[in-house]
Amino acid sequence: MSAYIAVLVSSFLWAIATQFYAKIVDKITVFRFNMYKSIFAFVCFFISALFIGRILPPPGTLGWLLLSGFLGFALADLFIFYSFSKNGPARTLMLSAFEPSIIAVYSYFILHKTLSWNKTIGLLFLILCLVFMALERHRRGTVSIKVALLALIGINIEALGVVFTKKAFMVAPEMSSMTANLYRVIPALFLLGILNYFKGVKFGITDLSVKMKSSIIFSAFIGTFLALYFYLYAISKIGHPSIIAALGSLAPFYASIYEHWRDKKLPNKYFMLSLCSMIIGLFILLYN
Repeated sequence: MSAYIAVLVSSFLWAIATQFYAKIVDKITVFRFNMYKSIFAFVCFFISALFIGRILPPPGTLGWLLLSGFLGFALADLFIFYSFSKNGPARTLMLSAFEPSIIAVYSYFILHKTLSWNKTIGLLFLILCLVFMALERHRRGTVSIKVALLALIGINIEALGVVFTKKAFMVAPEMSSMTANLYRVIPALFLLGILNYFKGVKFGITDLSVKMKSSIIFSAFIGTFLALYFYLYAISKIGHPSIIAALGSLAPFYASIYEHWRDKKLPNKYFMLSLCSMIIGLFILLYN
């Protein structure tokens, strides 16, 4: 499988899942949903890693995986999912336009990786795609600046987690994505378990409707298990993590297509400019 296709599939699955996430966290707390999501992901990755016979991480990778999981999977999600519930998934995902640039800075100082000029241009076009999407979104309603800043903090933390994940794959390129994800989920289970315990959050599911349980399972399966598998597969194959982040940040575009279809609205000029920018950016990144 092409690593570029993998990250595009990951962002598409994430875009679908976020539509469910926003509705779920509007009815149950972010902490409670993240706990369910983490438990489900852990079980799926454990079974998968056990099935392929790679349950133990390669030497020298455990610390990087645990640290990346704590930052990118546990801590960052608390900020991002809160923004989902307040500003909505599409507006929150727009802020991911900043993530490739943030990752590029972290990669330079931590991984000593730089981008070639042509890849930089492609990345800038993808960022421009999200800028146009943000302009379109701004015309549709108000956004809480405070919540947006919290989302940016989450995205910054997530970016650092991506860089640490790439570091783990640089130490052991042969490592399976399933194995890597298994150990990245563990810190989330501990952190969320502790937070939920002290906040008195209920762990049971007897009060949840069948529809709510189904939504949690489905969204966790495509948005956490499958999306993370494809994303980490891409991280293990593509050289610079900021390229992965740029391709992965196209989720708002998919979300906007869904909203246009749902609301039966024709695309405006900002949407078309965003589409053109995305096509140019993808062409430069994939064919240069």
